[in-house]
Amino acid sequence: MTSSVLMVIVFALLVYGVERNHRRQQRARPRGMHEMIGSTDVLDRDLERMTADLRALPEIAEPATVQAAEPPTIPSPRTATPACQRPVAH
Repeated sequence: MTSSVLMVIVFALLVYGVERNHRRQQRARPRGMHEMIGSTDVLDRDLERMTADLRALPEIAEPATVQAAEPPTIPSPRTATPACQRPVAH
């Protein structure tokens, strides 16, 4: 019983501490407004590198044409005679 009460007190203090810290970290802003934390005027180096890579690719003169593959052929029925109808060699 004592351990249960102690665990509830510890849990309540933990929740209180987390909520207090959460409220202290929030910035004052109008209700419903969300803003990004940090600077947003940073250059996107990935975008610059990708555009430079695409510009460095050689231009393709004509698009490659793909030849249509021939459809698979259906094998013809067997022309050999079955073993039961073959003449017996003596």
